Amino acid sequence: MSVVRALEDGCVRGVYGDMLKVNPAWKNPSGKWHVGSKRVFELYPAGLVARMKEERKKKLMVLHQQLVAAASVDACAAQDIKIGTDGAKEGAKEEARKRKEELKARRELLDDLLKSFDDAGPSVECVVWHDGDVWMAAIDTQQLYRFYEEGSGARSVRGYLADFEPLTDYADCLRYGTFTPFDACNFAVNIYDGGDPLSIVVDAGSHGTHVAGIASGHFPGQDAMNGTAPGAKIVSLKIGDTRLGSMETMTGLTRAVVSIIKNKCDLVNMSYGEAASAPNQGRFVRLAEELVHKHNVIFVASAGNAGPALSTVGAPGGTSDAIISVGAFVTPSFAKTGHSVRHPIEGAGAQYTWSSRGPTTDGERGVCISAPGGAVTSVPQSSTQLKQLMNGTSMSSPNACGGLALLVSAMKANKMRVTPSLVRRAAENSAKPVGTAGSAALTYGSGLLQVAAAWEYIRENAATDLVRALPDLRFSTVVRASSGHFVGRGVYLRDAADSSNNRTFAVFVKPDVHDDADVRQSKLAVDLKLYLKPTAPWIVATLQCLQLYVYVRSYI
Repeated sequence: MSVVRALEDGCVRGVYGDMLKVNPAWKNPSGKWHVGSKRVFELYPAGLVARMKEERKKKLMVLHQQLVAAASVDACAAQDIKIGTDGAKEGAKEEARKRKEELKARRELLDDLLKSFDDAGPSVECVVWHDGDVWMAAIDTQQLYRFYEEGSGARSVRGYLADFEPLTDYADCLRYGTFTPFDACNFAVNIYDGGDPLSIVVDAGSHGTHVAGIASGHFPGQDAMNGTAPGAKIVSLKIGDTRLGSMETMTGLTRAVVSIIKNKCDLVNMSYGEAASAPNQGRFVRLAEELVHKHNVIFVASAGNAGPALSTVGAPGGTSDAIISVGAFVTPSFAKTGHSVRHPIEGAGAQYTWSSRGPTTDGERGVCISAPGGAVTSVPQSSTQLKQLMNGTSMSSPNACGGLALLVSAMKANKMRVTPSLVRRAAENSAKPVGTAGSAALTYGSGLLQVAAAWEYIRENAATDLVRALPDLRFSTVVRASSGHFVGRGVYLRDAADSSNNRTFAVFVKPDVHDDADVRQSKLAVDLKLYLKPTAPWIVATLQCLQLYVYVRSYI
């Protein structure tokens, strides 16, 4: 952005040379205005770009047809000229011939222009200034109104810079703008580094709004539209880059983590993920662990949509220790009404076929719990609809996150200490088991989240000495084969050769507490006597009892 000063008439010169009238009520002690521009098609989500291009093309088609019709009329008139029969001169013949060729070329050019038509889209002009307290921004959208109204016969008097209600960082003002009624696209702003750059934030699609609606949508008088934790305060953090088709970037993820800490968030939902060759590894996994174990943030994420094969859980949700991974469950009624399945689902329901399954490639379970994975809820108004049906573990994750938010709210209301370990333990130990097959735990995790049962679990265990002393107690495991080489976080025998003979593994268990826990009050309080009981006849443990302190202990 360039820095300019207003002229005597109160205008600043925009990037394209237009004079932009500044509202005289805007305070600007320095007299300096930062001006810049942005093409809105670089901000719009892909679906909106396609819609606006199509609507724009329809209007231009009217003008195109008028030009084609005029060229056709002229061509017909030229065909009717009979040169030479009335003694016209040779020059008149040549002129008529050129006229016919020109009209033919005009028609061909008009046809070619229509075939190759592509809009680069309009731009908005942006002005940023400091009002003595905070940085402010205003957007001039005149070009958008002209762009969308062209061909309609209307001449817009809307979109002037002076008529824009200034915005500052969304976190400070909680206000947003809308470009025009034609696109119905909302945006917020953030202003960095002394007024340059100005960040104009627009959803990359409908996904985030839908997820937010599931977690905490609040529609007074329309209870059916409410999310699982109606009215919970949301901090929206955009990690997907619109230019990359909404793919997340490490820069976006890092900024999100910083904002989570800055805003003191209680829970995080991440309905993002993809395959990873190394489970529980990578820079973002370490950041997620820091959020959970140091900053007391409950981290919930989608397990992935790559099922039903085993070991299809995605990263980071299904492959990371610190994150609660959620699979997608569907009830018989939703399968019938939402998806029109031909054959009824038996019992209470089943996992969606595409919901990713565990275990991870290093032997961890992969799926922690399950929750409903389909929903009809809100989407951005720029999509031209109020709500939409979507399904995926992207939907089951916010469903579970909203349920856990209810637990956090209840714990705070009862002045209980909230820790990720305690909430997770309650959710997993009170979940409703689903399925009886051997792979049920890899499909559903501990089962369907039961908020009421989880709350009872917390209440019943709140008074125990262990919970009072160590509400943030957690465990990590490492497994090594008898040969000494590292195996992973669990034992994974998948190939036939792996289970053809008896195998011996050493399991290292490490209890731990909050990263900043006091040594005397917390770490020295870890004194656990555990009873080891095999859950399958083909497992034999050399130890029946295990005493743990805050250091690694192994058993075979």
